[in-house]
Amino acid sequence: SPAELSTLCKTKAEPFAIADPTLGKIDLDFDPDKVPLLTLLFEIEKPSTGFVERATLSSSFLSSNTNAGAANNSNGKIRGMHPDERVIEALQHSLFCASLFESMRGEIIPASSTHSAMSTSNQQQRQKSVAWLSSEMEESFLPPPSVMAGEDTSQMLCVIHCHEGEVKVQLDDEYSLTVKLIEAGTAAAAGDSSSKDAGDSSVAMSQQQQQIGDSGIGGLGASLSSGSQSPAQLRTLCRALLLHSQSLYHEHCMETRLASLALEQKDVTPAKGFARTKKEVKAPSPHILQSCVSYGCKSIFEKKVRMVLKRLSRWLEKDMNCPDNFFVEWLPLALFDSQSRFVLLFRDQICIDVGIKGDVLRVTQTSGHAGEFRAVGFGSELELECFLKLEFRRALAHG
Repeated sequence: SPAELSTLCKTKAEPFAIADPTLGKIDLDFDPDKVPLLTLLFEIEKPSTGFVERATLSSSFLSSNTNAGAANNSNGKIRGMHPDERVIEALQHSLFCASLFESMRGEIIPASSTHSAMSTSNQQQRQKSVAWLSSEMEESFLPPPSVMAGEDTSQMLCVIHCHEGEVKVQLDDEYSLTVKLIEAGTAAAAGDSSSKDAGDSSVAMSQQQQQIGDSGIGGLGASLSSGSQSPAQLRTLCRALLLHSQSLYHEHCMETRLASLALEQKDVTPAKGFARTKKEVKAPSPHILQSCVSYGCKSIFEKKVRMVLKRLSRWLEKDMNCPDNFFVEWLPLALFDSQSRFVLLFRDQICIDVGIKGDVLRVTQTSGHAGEFRAVGFGSELELECFLKLEFRRALAHG
């Protein structure tokens, strides 16, 4: 009967319905499938050609719900998961993505609730760490964004635009990075279109490779539309940046929670007559967006340097008729390390230590005969190639 049904729908929050009539009542027409669930979308774009590669962060529920082959039984279970459990998991994923996006957006524009509470020095520091671009061009009259976007909070971000659910920054002098907070259904459609575009671009890239060969300016695997990086490399970088941002935010949340628990466990005896106030732990910003830009620049620059080393190896063998080749050993570092390093040896005449951080490359050279030591910095892989060719010619002339 209607009376029994209304009794069953009451909860412990029913007496507080004066403030909110919907509080404590269960909506019988509630459909969890119609709740807008959010997720993150990362895009790497080459503005000059419009080429885009994207990746989305999806939970196990979202991925199983969007698969065409997902088997739903009569009870609405997906792969043995109870309907309530999958809804809770999807909501947790949605909240996590929203919090992660707001943390990255807060590096550019602070939240309105906390903006008034910020000190003047913090506001000035935040303004100095952001550079707004008036146009999206590869040739910008600004320092390289990876130089400005580092681990230090005083470094800068080159921002193209920043909206409520979308942030776009300059990744390096060739690519831009866009972070979007979108609904899961939109993310699934974007993923399908990205897979289709990736398939078409891979076919076009194989045809272009047969025409331009390995001696093209972009190096091995270069695509005219995707730039110096192949579509597969950009797709992998997109997923790596997505995983990197997720890991950084998870570590930040765990550190904040541990700091809050440590503060609560302190035995602080309040003075008589005064109520004990709870102190809020204000954790420093994890600078996730800056870390993603720095890591993305380093990854792209490292691939370009590797292509330079391959071209130099063929140049020594074919053009210089040198039977000896140089030896390169990369330092094994963590996957998401902010820098890369390798050592280059040629005969007993050249010993060069190269470090890459962002899109800045620093070369340290030592000479065993004269005991020389010098260090120089380069901003592009072409400068490094010219420098190494000069050193190889000099070594061959004195050899």
